[in-house]
Formats: sequence, C-alpha cells, structure tokens
Amino acid sequence: MLRNLYLVISQDCNLACGYCYAQGGDFGRGASLMRPETMRAAFDRLLPLAGGTVAVSFFGGEPLLNFELMKETVVYGQRLAAQRDVRFVYCLTTNGTLLDDERLAFLKAHVRHIAVSLDGDAAATNAGRRFRNGDGDVHGTVLANIRRLREAGIPFALRGTVMEQHAAGLEEAARYLDGLGAVSLRIAPAALAAEWRGDSLRAWTAGYGRLNRASLESILAGEEPVVANELCKVAAHRLLGERRLYPCAAGEGVLAVAADGGVYPCDHFVGADAFRMGSVHDPDFPGTAFHEIAVRLKGNSVEQRPRCACCDVRYDCGGECPAQSLLRRGDIAEPSASHCAFTKKIARETASPLDRAAADEAGKARLKAFLGGG
Repeated sequence: MLRNLYLVISQDCNLACGYCYAQGGDFGRGASLMRPETMRAAFDRLLPLAGGTVAVSFFGGEPLLNFELMKETVVYGQRLAAQRDVRFVYCLTTNGTLLDDERLAFLKAHVRHIAVSLDGDAAATNAGRRFRNGDGDVHGTVLANIRRLREAGIPFALRGTVMEQHAAGLEEAARYLDGLGAVSLRIAPAALAAEWRGDSLRAWTAGYGRLNRASLESILAGEEPVVANELCKVAAHRLLGERRLYPCAAGEGVLAVAADGGVYPCDHFVGADAFRMGSVHDPDFPGTAFHEIAVRLKGNSVEQRPRCACCDVRYDCGGECPAQSLLRRGDIAEPSASHCAFTKKIARETASPLDRAAADEAGKARLKAFLGGG
C-alpha cells in the first residue's frame, strides 16, 4: 500500500554539487519542471493504491524552484482529502538556499517535515556544494536560512553527505551538524558509481563505529544521540526481534513521479529506463511494467538475494539500496563490496555493546523506549 509519494516537481537545481546522484538535478534528462496537470494525474492515478495517511514529499533537483506547484499541490490535496478517505502530510527535501519570507510562511503552515542538505562546516560543505553560476557561499547561505527556520519555530532535519576525500572528517562533520538545532540528523557517504578506496572506507567505518558507540552511551544516559541509524537497525533486530528483509519500501510503499509523469520505485531510480513503471499520463496506468517491476523488487529481499541469503547480519542490514546496487553493480540483487564491508563491521561491532546494555533492565528499557518498542 502506498505510504510515501515522491513528487519530483523540479528536475532542475540552482546548485551544481559534484557528488549529486541526480546529475545536477535533472537526472540526466534535461532541466524541467512538473506541470499542474501532471501533479493532478499523479494524485488521481496513484491514490487508489494508497490508504490512510500518505506522505507527499516535494523533491528535486531543488523543489522550491517550482514553488507555485507546491502551493497548487496542497490545494488539490485538500480537495481530494475532503472527498476521499485519505489524509496527506507534506514533506520537503531542500538545499536550503531559497527560503524567503513567503516560502517560510508556507512551510510553517503546510509542511510537516523539512530536510535541509548541509555537509558540515564551510570547508566541508563548499568543497562539494556550489551555486550553478559559480558565485556565492552555499554554506553561509544555508546557515543563515537555518537560523531563519529556528527563529520562525519551524522544525527541520539535516541531511549531510560526506565525500570520499573527507571520510576521515565524518565525526567532525556529524558533531558540527548536531549543534545546529535539527530535530534529526542523517549523514551518508556520497553515492557515486565508483566505490571508495580501501583507506577511505576504513576511515569512514572507524569513524562511524565511534559515533555508534557514543550514540549508545547517550541513549543509555537518557540523552539524544548524534547519529543512530545503523545502531537502531541492529538494536531493533536484537532487542525487538525485527527482521529487516528490505532496505526500504521502494516500489510498493514508496513511489516517485518524475517531472514528466514517469513513475519509478523511488527518487533514486528516476532516469533509469529499466525501472520506469509507466507514466501517470498513460491511459492504462498502472499497467504491465508497473506490476512487473513491483514484483521484481518484492522478490529482492535479503532471503532471496544470493549474496545476502547466507550473511549473518542480513536481518540487521535489510540489503543495500537497490538503486545503489544497480548503479555500482548493474544489478539490484548484487550489493556493492563497500556496502557489505561497512555493514558487516558496524553490525558485528555493535552487537556486543548492545547485548551488554540489554542485560541490564534499566538499559534495556531505555533502548526499547528509544526504538519505540516500550
């Protein structure tokens, strides 16, 4: 059942980041903005696949380049919600450079979750993120707008990307970002086709391991951790018995609609022709391609992926992002070597400290409360 609909309303961007998986924002298809009729068709065609609450995520490129369509989307969504048994909540992923007063007022009124991209301090951010026209200070611009978000009382999350040459600076970047007042922080390595060199991967993994241990100590002390994504995966398996069969719900709980109306399993697949599930403008949508690709992704669990089926940390991991496997290995079922090396080491390192903490009833209670399991 569809729970998260990504509307790629802008396949264009005012930045030109060196590591952008969307190839400068246009996903390799040329700059374009979603038209109102495409947005309406996306709702009309995909709403029958949804139920309950649907998170509508404005995505790009830079979605605020198509701000007028964001406003039209909310109006159209309100009309549909009044007619059907569905509720929409709106999310935004933004580079944080275009937050003027009008946009801030709209976000405060209508958008529940805002994720702002920032990679660390000025040196770390500006090394990979730059304005398309070559002028200006991206870090300074985003930092000023983060202050405006805080002053307006608008909660925001931060998403950091670390380039290979800055792998050893992971902890510094994480702690810098953690001090900016975000409600949550996610930090990930740049997702490019070429895998990281061994020394870079080792530096990243070691830094992440130290962050994991520090985050565990914070949770046990009743404090908010800096970064807890990987820690939570392992803890959910060991403490709650959860088995991650997939890394995400791409192709079923998650769908993405490109600016031209093309439908993909998620935003990371946009532009990959083999995973185009049809178009919201097709008279027979959802048709054969939609169902075949959905079945293919459903059959790509860690119990069905050949290399994952015998891995001892498969249920902590859930498998590599299928779009990342496709990019690096040409096959959604074939995880990259760097993903496996990182995940195995982190999961195995985390298991013993978690087990020790869970042996204490107070520690176990804190961990379960943090995970939402009690």
